[in-house]
Amino acid sequence: MAEGTEGLGQLKNVSRSGICVRSSDLPRPGVAIALQFELPTTGILVDLRGEVRWSSDRLGSAGTQSAFGVNLHEPPPQFRLFLRWAIEQAEKDDEPA
Repeated sequence: MAEGTEGLGQLKNVSRSGICVRSSDLPRPGVAIALQFELPTTGILVDLRGEVRWSSDRLGSAGTQSAFGVNLHEPPPQFRLFLRWAIEQAEKDDEPA
């Protein structure tokens, strides 16, 4: 992915300080990046800025899945709301049926 270009991706993993994005468009490690996604519960756009820490065109054991990791710089309050929601969803998935 060249600097100044746009690409599409899917959030694969999130934490307070970083995210993993599954995408066929791979930025180079060390570059600054801006990301945007919609909150699942409200549709509000969340804008993130960070630095690409790694990228890989092979993730997991089920073939090729390109992804990259981003260290976030000062995530906005909306990201903290998203992270809280994601944790609640994961806890629901872990509950016995």
